Amino acid sequence: AMPIAKPTRTVEWTNDRIAALTTPEVQQLRANAERLNHPEIAQRCAAVLSERRKAAGAKSRALRADRKKSLETGEEV
Repeated sequence: AMPIAKPTRTVEWTNDRIAALTTPEVQQLRANAERLNHPEIAQRCAAVLSERRKAAGAKSRALRADRKKSLETGEEV
């Protein structure tokens, strides 16, 4: 009988490659990396997600500021 080989499909998860994924995909990759004991990949995923949260927060703050300004001045934004 042939021994059953464990699949060894490894992907090089660079920061750029992780950043190209959608947020749910990054979250899934992080969960998989934690489960499969790949802390460096999990850490990269966490960093990408953290950056996205910061960027989203800054964008919504800017939109709120614009909206407030247009209400005060009566201008359309």
